[in-house]
Amino acid sequence: MSVQYETFSSEERLWPGRTGDNIEERLRVSYYFNQAEIPHPEIFESCYNVLGMRGAMMSWFAGHARRHIQGDVDRRAVVDGNVIVEPGAVIEAGAHVEGPALICAGAHIRPNAYVRDHVIIGPGSKIGHCTEVVRSLIMTRSLATHMVFVGDSIVGSRVNIGSSCVTANLRVDREVTEPATEEVVLRLSGRTIPTGQTKFGSVIGDRTRIAALLTLAPGTLLGPGTVVYPRMQIGGVVPANAEVR
Repeated sequence: MSVQYETFSSEERLWPGRTGDNIEERLRVSYYFNQAEIPHPEIFESCYNVLGMRGAMMSWFAGHARRHIQGDVDRRAVVDGNVIVEPGAVIEAGAHVEGPALICAGAHIRPNAYVRDHVIIGPGSKIGHCTEVVRSLIMTRSLATHMVFVGDSIVGSRVNIGSSCVTANLRVDREVTEPATEEVVLRLSGRTIPTGQTKFGSVIGDRTRIAALLTLAPGTLLGPGTVVYPRMQIGGVVPANAEVR
């Protein structure tokens, strides 16, 4: 299964000769997420930092994607392709789920939501009206319930994404092409860090709350417990428990 928008192989570019001691703390999976609440944690066992999580998810789907419907899927919903719906998950009338996708036990996909192309929706999370989730992981008991776009992102547990928020995932500071060709990079501690990905949205740590009508720039990392108050846009790397006004 090819993933055409991931055009860079950046492991050695990111951390040449890396060891567990020289990884930036602010990129560690454990900095952002309670690993006990990551759905199907075996998928991400090899991830030493958050930049590898989507790649791990893609690789897992390449070997495990299948159609297996056990949850409650309304007959008026569209569930297309290799979609796993675990027991206790609900997909309501008018929702559209396009595989490969994994809808975990207790997740709830509401009317007119659109979930597509390598997505995991974790236990108890809710995806609502006119929300689109693409190539992303949303963990446990998180909410994206009102006209939200989550693209190429990792969203932690117990996160609330306010109405009409967007996780922008594509550089527009140069010509836009499809598939994308320009790598999204991070800015951290005065360094430019390659993501190895041409579409990269946001990493949103556990318990983060984001106000309505806000755009997250490509390559945004929000530490756990962050509160983002109403504003137009946010970008960069925000530490844990910050208040952004």
